Amino acid sequence: MLEPEVTSDDEHYLLLNGSIFGPHHIPSMLSPGRDYCMEVIPDLGLRTLVCFQEEEQKKTGDFRLTFYACGLLISVPFLVLTIIAYCITPRLMDVHGKSLCHYCGCLAVAFIALAITQLSSNHLSDEMCISTAFVIQFSFVACFFWLNVMCIETYMLARRYMTSGCSAAHEPQRLFFYYSLWAWSPPAILIIVSMIMDLSPTVPMTYIKPNFGSQSCWFQSDVEAMPYFYVPVGLLLVSNIALFTMTAVAITRHQRDLDLRRLRQDRETNRDERRTLGRLKRLFLVCLSLFFLMGMNWAMEIISWWAGGDPLAWSAFDLVNALQGILVFGIFVLRKPIRHLVWYEIQKIRGVEGAEPEVASMDRSLLTVLNIDAIPSTQRML
Repeated sequence: MLEPEVTSDDEHYLLLNGSIFGPHHIPSMLSPGRDYCMEVIPDLGLRTLVCFQEEEQKKTGDFRLTFYACGLLISVPFLVLTIIAYCITPRLMDVHGKSLCHYCGCLAVAFIALAITQLSSNHLSDEMCISTAFVIQFSFVACFFWLNVMCIETYMLARRYMTSGCSAAHEPQRLFFYYSLWAWSPPAILIIVSMIMDLSPTVPMTYIKPNFGSQSCWFQSDVEAMPYFYVPVGLLLVSNIALFTMTAVAITRHQRDLDLRRLRQDRETNRDERRTLGRLKRLFLVCLSLFFLMGMNWAMEIISWWAGGDPLAWSAFDLVNALQGILVFGIFVLRKPIRHLVWYEIQKIRGVEGAEPEVASMDRSLLTVLNIDAIPSTQRML
C-alpha cells in the first residue's frame, strides 16, 4: 500500500488513461488491473495497492532454484563415474560396493528428475509433472534405504571382524539379495500407496493426499510431504545414527581390549596388532565421514523443513546436498587405494599390462567387506 503522506518515495499520480505514475518506483508507469489496484479502506479512504515485493521474492526464488538445479546436474556425472569405476573393478564389487552403486544410481535419477522440475516445471504437462514427482519420491526414498543398507553392512563388518577375526559374510550373494529386498520393497510399497491416495477418486478428501502437480511437481505443502516423505526419511536417519554410534562404540571397545592385552603381556604391540589398530581407526574415521557427509546433509533437509523460516538461510546446506555426487566420487573413488585399483582396471581395458596393486584388505575401500585371503593368518586370530 502506497502512503505518500508518510514517505515521499510513495508519491504517485493517477493519469487520465488510468495508469499511475510513480517517480520513485521501478517501473514508474503502472497499468490498471495488472500492476496496481485501488481500494477504499475504512478510516484511511481510497488507497493504492502495488505488489512490488512479491515479484522481487519470485526473482530471488527463481535464481535460487536455478542455482540448486545446476548443482544437481553437476553431481550427476560424478555419480555415474562412481558407478562405472566400481563396475569395472571386480575387487570393489562386493556387498558394500554393489550397495554403493545402487545408492549412486538412485541419487542420480532423483537429481535428474528434480533438476528437470526446477528448470522447466512451467513447461511440463500435468501428466508429466505428476509422473516426475513420483519418480523423485521413489528415487529419494530408495536412496535413503540403500544408505541404510551401507550403514547396516558397516556395523556388521566391524562386528564380524572384532568378534571372530573374520569379516567376510557367508554367502554374499544371498546377503545382497536380502539387502535388495529391504532397499526396494518399502519404497515400492510407499509409491503404490502414494499413487492410490493421489490418483484414486474413491479416496475421501479428508485423507491426506500427496496432491502432486497442484502447485508444483512435488507435494502441495509440507503437510502432505510429512507422511509420504519426511517421516520415513527421518526414521531412516535415526536408524543410521544409531548404527554409526554402535559401530563407533564397538571399535572403541576393541581398541581398549587390544591395549589391555598389550599391558598384560608387558610388551610392545607386534606388527599385526599395530596394523589392526590402524585399520580399525581408519574404519572409525570412515564411519564419521559417512555420517557427516551422507547423514548430516539429509538431516539438515529435515531440520530446514521442520524449522521453516527464510529458505535462503538454508541455501548452503541445499548446495552441499546438491553437490553430494562430487563428494561421494572424491571419497569412494579418488582415495589412493581405490584410485590405484580403478586405474589398474582402466589400463587393462586399454591393453596396457602392469603389476596389480597390492592393497591391504581394509584399505581397499572405505567400508568394503574384507577379503579373508588378504589377511595374514596371525592377524585373523586377534
